[in-house]
Amino acid sequence: MTIDWGVSPAAIWLLIGVLLILAEFVLPGVIAMFFGIAAVLVGVLLLVGVPLSLNLQIVLFGALAILLVVVARRRVSSWFRGRSEHADEGVEVLTPGTPVTAQTDFAQGTGVVSYRGARWNAESADPIAAGQRAWITGRRGLVLQVASAPPHDA
Repeated sequence: MTIDWGVSPAAIWLLIGVLLILAEFVLPGVIAMFFGIAAVLVGVLLLVGVPLSLNLQIVLFGALAILLVVVARRRVSSWFRGRSEHADEGVEVLTPGTPVTAQTDFAQGTGVVSYRGARWNAESADPIAAGQRAWITGRRGLVLQVASAPPHDA
């Protein structure tokens, strides 16, 4: 009994496409997804019987990837990044009074909070327990300053 280890070019393109699409979860920038879609499209063309030489497959892949990046990237990148407010210089604005959730107990005034699905290091003069709601009072670099009660003006 012999096993045929030959794999069709369509299967190779489809596998590469799926791997590139999955790589989007690891690589920032919403680029790998478009390369993955381009590879899947080449694989589908081969599956339906369109005769393409290897050179033509590579050129088609490159052209589709570039076209997808140029045309669609701006439209779909917000799906992956979400929306946020930014100051004129491009720095995200963290409005005082915004609620966050403590992920850890604050030991010696420091802990970790969750804000918009991201974990942030935080400082607080108040005792805050894991799972407790806190409110942003400011920001020092990449460290949020939080309090156990909302600010009076929020």
